[in-house]
Amino acid sequence: DAHSANNRIIFDGARTLGWRASTAMINADRCVRCGFCGQGCRHNAKQSTLLTYLPTALASGAMLYTDARVTTIAPLERDTGQGTPPLKRVTARVGVRGDARPRTLVIDAPLVVVAAGAIETPALLQRSGMGGGGVGEWLRLHPTTAITGVYPHDILSNTGIPLSSMCDEFIRWNNTDYGFWIETPPMHPSFMAAALPAFGTSHAARMRQFRQLGVLIALTRDGADTRTSSGRVRVDRHGRTSIQYQLQPADQARVRASVVAAARLHRAAGATAIETLHSVPIRAQTDQEIEALATASVAPNRLAMFSAHVNGTCRMGTDRSQSGATPDGERHGVRGLYISDGALLPTALGVNPQETIMAVASVLADRMATRHAGIVRG
Repeated sequence: DAHSANNRIIFDGARTLGWRASTAMINADRCVRCGFCGQGCRHNAKQSTLLTYLPTALASGAMLYTDARVTTIAPLERDTGQGTPPLKRVTARVGVRGDARPRTLVIDAPLVVVAAGAIETPALLQRSGMGGGGVGEWLRLHPTTAITGVYPHDILSNTGIPLSSMCDEFIRWNNTDYGFWIETPPMHPSFMAAALPAFGTSHAARMRQFRQLGVLIALTRDGADTRTSSGRVRVDRHGRTSIQYQLQPADQARVRASVVAAARLHRAAGATAIETLHSVPIRAQTDQEIEALATASVAPNRLAMFSAHVNGTCRMGTDRSQSGATPDGERHGVRGLYISDGALLPTALGVNPQETIMAVASVLADRMATRHAGIVRG
């Protein structure tokens, strides 16, 4: 009974089709199923960083600065290659609420860990003159689209635990390790309104069906062509972050197949009509119409796509031209500067990446503490 009506779509449809579906692992304690996990949990049931890592760090003597945006990291000393890593200067702009004058925060340290995510980590390195090689390349996004189904009963996709079921029947697609999987998102009315295509009266008509709309999302493991960097992060001459990403042909095929699979799940679960997020929505009601979705366009601006997870722009490796950090997470050529976030992942994962990112961060933190024991104790 913990599964909402939207999550039961996956179980009901998979049971009918004979597909594999499972219960997701929810990192919560005394969850009240209010459905606002994506916006933050006012009940402190969601075991987020706010309740786990931050209290542990503060209890161990860490200092936390909020509303601070790091602008540059600069070397202060010449690296002799011996003993303690050279000092680096981290400069941040601090905006205090109610005060229009930003302040400057400067921290000098031999060890610096960057964990700004796969977009801002490479951008920060580039602004600091520490780009080059694989920094900013190999952006992976788990490109995601949604497929809606109209049901003869209430679904109310904004209620209950947002993601408690998952179908990974096609996680290995066409005898490859690159496939796709299907989940259920939390769809509050504002999010639904922003995601659904169309305008004016047709959009209003869709929103009036909100109570009966079930929503599935299909996530693709991108980067099937491992030789190609399909996405990149660059800093332009004005210092602004620029993101480029394009689905490669192999990934396009997987996205199309994922749309068909999600539509089949909807139909098997009892949906009376299924629609895609194409700029001109494609409506399917029969098996033939669903199979025809395999040829629908996934060209830019033809199908609404979302980025579920952002990884890979400073990936670990030994080849400096193809990676941004060593296997220990240290930026190539900058001793004492470490990266610890999803940017390190050398390929896209075939699962949601939170646990993998935390596991990699834990392993690299242990290695860093061992390697620099004197500094860490100091």
